[in-house]
Amino acid sequence: MNDPVSGIALAVVIAGLALSTLVTRTSFLVAGSRLRLGHRAEVALRYAPVCTLAAIIVPDVLFHGGAALDVSPFNPRLLGALASGAWLCWSRNIVGCLATGMCAYTLARLYL
Repeated sequence: MNDPVSGIALAVVIAGLALSTLVTRTSFLVAGSRLRLGHRAEVALRYAPVCTLAAIIVPDVLFHGGAALDVSPFNPRLLGALASGAWLCWSRNIVGCLATGMCAYTLARLYL
């Protein structure tokens, strides 16, 4: 059915991925100041890291273990994420946010 890629095909895949990564990541460096994005696009790109992080973290928090959606108060990952978010909104301190989230997650995991 799905045979692993090997030999020449693997080399072509690696070279293609390397080339596409090189082109997409260096295009802005090569273009320099000649290529300017619009103001709206620059403002929208400021939110790209946050959106990417949310897209990675939210499914892991809400669907842990590969099960169905778990928003119960017994989900330790959800409790850790909520505690972390509350701390960040209150203090704007990222180190405290990480520490609070991990402590809440650990306590919930151990005692729930």
